[in-house]
Amino acid sequence: MPMNEHNVDPAARNRLAIQDKARERNGSLRGCHYVWRPLLTGVSVALLSAVLVACGGGTANPMRQASQASIDPTADRPADGQVVRTCGSHYAADFDRGVESRVVAAGPVSLVGFRVSPAPGDEAPVRAFKVMVRLTAGTEAKIETTTDGTSLLYDRARFTTRNVYSLSDGEHSVRFTGCPDRSAVFNGAVLTTGPRAVDLKITVDGHATPVQVHAYEG
Repeated sequence: MPMNEHNVDPAARNRLAIQDKARERNGSLRGCHYVWRPLLTGVSVALLSAVLVACGGGTANPMRQASQASIDPTADRPADGQVVRTCGSHYAADFDRGVESRVVAAGPVSLVGFRVSPAPGDEAPVRAFKVMVRLTAGTEAKIETTTDGTSLLYDRARFTTRNVYSLSDGEHSVRFTGCPDRSAVFNGAVLTTGPRAVDLKITVDGHATPVQVHAYEG
């Protein structure tokens, strides 16, 4: 039987409060903050479920902080102008938990889409939805969009917290170079004038695979 916190003596209640605060300090996970308390009612369960769904859906802003130090964003666009994301510019080694059912795979490359961003204002000509790209160790890949009215935003120097973009802020294609000894996840987004599904061509070792990635609607 779970202990009802309203039927304990003051000393025990104080111990519970101290434990709760310790859990609060350690409960932040990849941008989602959890406070672990005894769930006493159906309302509490519903509220916690809503929080978990919101965290799983993610936000559309690609400017999420990497889980390790990254190389300078200006390195994403070498002198030839082609955007290339390399090991050291990656966000993490793997996707966050809870997105497995949304992952689209093409050999050693996997992608997952997130929710379309809220409209930042009338001045914004396009919307964005975050798409994370994971490469297995030692993989090099090219990803290009074949959907009209979309572009790929993976140049970190063009990320903005205002989430206001034009289609030309993105690219028709982006190259990725994974890490030699581990998988790597790269953050970025699809910029769109309307489509919520984007057709992509993923090329690895000269072999092209078509896939379709959707903005998360859950």
